[in-house]
Amino acid sequence: MAKILIIGCGNIGGALAKQLVMQGHQVTGLKRKPPTTRTAVSYIKGDVTNQKVFDGLTLDFDQVIYILSPGGNGFEGYKAVFETGASNTLKAFKDAGSNPAFIFVSSSRVYGQQAGEWINEESPTKPTDERGKILLAAEKQFLAFNDRTTIVRFSGIYGRSNYFVNQLKTGVGIQKEPPYYTNRIHHEDCVRALAFIINKKSNGDKLRSIYLATDNDPATKWDVASFLAQSLTLPKPTALSVEKSASSNKRLENKRLMEEGFEFKSKSYKDGYSELFNCKK
Repeated sequence: MAKILIIGCGNIGGALAKQLVMQGHQVTGLKRKPPTTRTAVSYIKGDVTNQKVFDGLTLDFDQVIYILSPGGNGFEGYKAVFETGASNTLKAFKDAGSNPAFIFVSSSRVYGQQAGEWINEESPTKPTDERGKILLAAEKQFLAFNDRTTIVRFSGIYGRSNYFVNQLKTGVGIQKEPPYYTNRIHHEDCVRALAFIINKKSNGDKLRSIYLATDNDPATKWDVASFLAQSLTLPKPTALSVEKSASSNKRLENKRLMEEGFEFKSKSYKDGYSELFNCKK
């Protein structure tokens, strides 16, 4: 059993906390608005963008998972979470003389490749936007804290929102040529992958410092749209006319995570969407 702090208990962090408790871990969640009813997870009410949030707390955790998403305020909200919040967290643990194994949940946004390249954990990180640059800087802060830190880079998360399906219902055009690759992971596999890594750490297994968490099928946006349209009896998507030099995005590999022994529940978008909408693959 490990003593675990989860900073950020939203959809994924909250589900992760419940799963870890069921597995026998002692879990504390730090959340701006904790549940008002009693749960198996102990909660601390607070916001890591406030440097005083850790005052008076005993930071004797074995593992700390930083899984915060920016709230409102656009770009400033992003900076608050991944600059101010990250710095406040690491400073608090350093000042307390506490040396937990951190997991920092990041994003494939740190990769700027746009020509359909295959990307893995060894690929150059050259983010093209400011949010990606902030994320990469936060990753480096956490990695510098100790040699037991792990970065988990999620691709696009789906399974709790019908945003793309709602877009298709409006008849939005979809880029077909050149192919625009998309990468995704079902939200349940996000929880499962994090729990998998946490348990490996708890067992004393040696892990790599960075993992890409994405399913086995970096399919084109056109293929995904066509599958959903056919499965849900929606109008066939309209091929969007774009320049031949238009972005093709990138294709993400999950080989490193799979080699650790992790198995995806939704290996491709067909698995995840078929279950979500109760339709055939």
